[in-house]
Amino acid sequence: MPACQPSQGGTEDDVILVNDEEENVPVNEETAEVKQENNDAEDAPFTKRKRKKTSAYWIHFRVITKNDGSEIPQCVHCDEKLPVLKDGTTTPLHRHIKFNCAKMKALSKGQLKLKVGKGNVAESSALVQNWKFSMARMREVISHMIMVHALPFNFVEYDLFNVVMKEANPAFTKISRASIRQDCISSYEIGKKRIQKLLNTVNRVSITTDMWTSVQNIHYMVVTCHFVDSDFQLHKYILSFVDVPPPYSGVRIYDSLFTCLKEWSIEMKVSTLTVDNATTNDVVARKLKESINLQKKLPIDGQLFHVRCSAHILNLLVQDGLSKIQAIIHNVRQSVKHVAASSSRVHTFSELAKRQKLPKRRLVLDVSTRWNATYAMLSTALEFKEVFENYADRESSYNTLPSNDDWKKVEDVCSFLSLFNEATKIISGSEYPTANLFLVELYVIKEALDDVALDEKDPMYAMACKMKEKFDKYWGSSNLLISIGAVMDPRYKMTLVDLSFKAIYTGDEAVKEIKIVRDTLDDLFKEYVNEYKENNGVASGSANAGGENGGESIYSKTPASFINSRFGKRLKTGSAKYNQHIRSIENVEGVKSELDTYLEEGVYICEPGVDFDALGWWKANKHKFKILSKMAADILSVPITTVASESAFSAGGRVVEPHRSCLGTKMVDMLICEADWYRHYYGIDKKKATENNDIIFIELDQN
Repeated sequence: MPACQPSQGGTEDDVILVNDEEENVPVNEETAEVKQENNDAEDAPFTKRKRKKTSAYWIHFRVITKNDGSEIPQCVHCDEKLPVLKDGTTTPLHRHIKFNCAKMKALSKGQLKLKVGKGNVAESSALVQNWKFSMARMREVISHMIMVHALPFNFVEYDLFNVVMKEANPAFTKISRASIRQDCISSYEIGKKRIQKLLNTVNRVSITTDMWTSVQNIHYMVVTCHFVDSDFQLHKYILSFVDVPPPYSGVRIYDSLFTCLKEWSIEMKVSTLTVDNATTNDVVARKLKESINLQKKLPIDGQLFHVRCSAHILNLLVQDGLSKIQAIIHNVRQSVKHVAASSSRVHTFSELAKRQKLPKRRLVLDVSTRWNATYAMLSTALEFKEVFENYADRESSYNTLPSNDDWKKVEDVCSFLSLFNEATKIISGSEYPTANLFLVELYVIKEALDDVALDEKDPMYAMACKMKEKFDKYWGSSNLLISIGAVMDPRYKMTLVDLSFKAIYTGDEAVKEIKIVRDTLDDLFKEYVNEYKENNGVASGSANAGGENGGESIYSKTPASFINSRFGKRLKTGSAKYNQHIRSIENVEGVKSELDTYLEEGVYICEPGVDFDALGWWKANKHKFKILSKMAADILSVPITTVASESAFSAGGRVVEPHRSCLGTKMVDMLICEADWYRHYYGIDKKKATENNDIIFIELDQN
């Protein structure tokens, strides 16, 4: 918490700088009421159920009990005990604080109360505002801190935590672990209501699921919801972290998932399900699709419903390829382990590295379940190639030095895998759309595999052939979701589909797959047009459709008709008659649809080095493409991976932290969900596990 500098000219107010989290979340037009919660109602769960003392001066005193059972006030600043007058007046309290308390006199020469105004926690600017200390508000924010930073409940009982809080404001009162536990439950209920209201404003959501385990071998399923709001902002919330009872069959997982969706009242809003390639997930996707389709709620009969995790498929490709060079990987891994085995070896290696004047100051040891960790180990070791050779001359026990041919192959492998490394990072983000980004990466990967697989003399030939076989297995037929996602990016449209499919497929097959994408686009857009007509009374899905039956134009507030006093009957306005004429022309002549107009316009050329925001583009063009923009928002909200980038490379399972594992399953569910919600609420990015959790760094001597 940043400290405030004393101001000149005293007041009797205390000084403290706090964050105003109610103001740090932007409010969108349809989601405004979600953010505007009643502060008093939210504070209520965090307030002790005791009769409130009415005098403002009681904030500076605690009540202590004497040996005879009577209660007297004690100053929280100087610890002086004061008598209580029989008539119950607080005049002694007033006099003490204003004239006698030495610490309050020092404070009165200091600072004004300050409060950080609008902005999220990442912003440094502050707006000075009036402020009043609220212990209820303090308890609420502390409960958020406990959840977001995965702190134990007894953190609030740490001695120095309470010292810090007392220094920040003497009115702070100690909180027990039982109280903060209850506060976390209250925060969960408040957060859940906010998200529920937000979900009520959208028609379609996308769901991802993934399995985790605890140290007690309890299997949890994390259910995450993704959607775009009316302001074209992408949202991601963990809805449930539910334990799945054994046996862990597809039916059991489906039952748990459907129960979660029903609890949030979104079971009929789900348009896609993104899962990894486990056989059980095929069962889950099939049963959920059947359940939703009974109500005819899935777009184009669920053709886009089951989305296979693209990062998982890339992982399978690379692991297959790496199996062809396991002997070389083993030698590099053992080389790093040999150096790391003792401090004297690290020192020897460090001295040799200094002679080479290498910028790198650490080695990397991989965890074999993560292919990117192996990639990092190989690429780092390659920079120390000559150092390893000199090290071998000085360490007789070191016998796994890769040969020159091995180093050359490591160089080729690293160059080749860089494509997969970058692609996995790009598609594993959760703060931006990914459905539009993968086809262009897939196209480059396919070209690279084909080029190497054509040359038997290429050192990467065996590895590329193995990977190409897996590629054709998973992407041998058109993946409609990533293709349509690319079309909804104005930089690509059908141009990228035409280009990439001619590289991925051959001859007539490419033409056939391109037609499938185009026909699917038409069918999907027609459904959105029909839905728009039902909701808005529009007679056509064209780009210029007006109202129904001579009604008012969607672009105008002009009345459609009026009562003529002379003729005593309702007459249409000129605007309404014109709109009726336009609709009659459209119905006969078939004016171009928004989709046709969008595809026939040139692609958007983005400036080099500029991060393009596809959702931002659709927001800027939503009046031109009023129906297509809604379709684009729904497509772009679909994640094509099930995991965030820090765990996208792992072939192993995700594991719940040990200090969380000792809690009951309901409490684990609550804490995991809340941590995600309040990170989003405060605008805090989850700290990436970087390469850290599954990569071991061997730091070299710096001196």
